[in-house]
Amino acid sequence: MNPCVLAFFALLLVGANAWSENASPSDQVINQLLDVTNARQLLDAVKEQINSKITADRQALARGQTITPERRAVLDRANVQMQSAIDEFLDWDALLPMYMRLYRETFTEDELKGMLKFYKSAAGQALVKKMPLLTRNMLNEIQNSMKPASIKMNRIQQETLLELKELPDH
Repeated sequence: MNPCVLAFFALLLVGANAWSENASPSDQVINQLLDVTNARQLLDAVKEQINSKITADRQALARGQTITPERRAVLDRANVQMQSAIDEFLDWDALLPMYMRLYRETFTEDELKGMLKFYKSAAGQALVKKMPLLTRNMLNEIQNSMKPASIKMNRIQQETLLELKELPDH
């Protein structure tokens, strides 16, 4: 066979292989990955955490005040409105096109297939199931370790405010 023809076919094979490795991922593969990694459930858990924080903040706001039925109604209404806004903003169906676009822009088809293979494995499923617990524990540890820094920063802020008050206005 002619060496030029052989070289042409070799280039075609290399080119086809490079194209498949860099191919834009299909919707099917992205959806499978989102499904196997419980992306929707993770989003729901984030919403739940935010809504819990809103409720805790509302309770903290009411602490030390006399809660009349009128004040309770105002606080309850604000709570419902904030939770509704979070639910609307973090709606799976509204965010899915963004997920699809970002996965498509970030990964190739082959990379997502490799991830899919991992996440379908026992180790991958252990990661999916235990990652929320690991993340929560890490956040708790970080919050606890940040308490001294937070106290120090509050002290610095108070000292700075006092120092600024003592300066002339000119």
